[in-house]
Amino acid sequence: MLIHMLFLAASVPATALSPVDATALHASFDPSLGSLRAGRTEAPAALAAHERSALAAAETRSPALAALRAGYEPTSDQWRWLAIGGLVVLLIVLI
Repeated sequence: MLIHMLFLAASVPATALSPVDATALHASFDPSLGSLRAGRTEAPAALAAHERSALAAAETRSPALAALRAGYEPTSDQWRWLAIGGLVVLLIVLI
């Protein structure tokens, strides 16, 4: 099926958009979608004072939370993927 789709894509010549189609395509563009792109230039929203105080209190209660936010310690999910990767490497070495 994939080969068939690739053959069709290669065999059908690309055509340029007509001016009417191009106008319709540009009219459907929503400028608010620009902020959702990965390369956005505006800074993320700042935390409010009560959010900062709640975060500081949570970090005081749990030093591990501060380490996780700073990226010093892998999360439990990352440890699981590291273990799976280690097992795959070990199996490859044994084979």
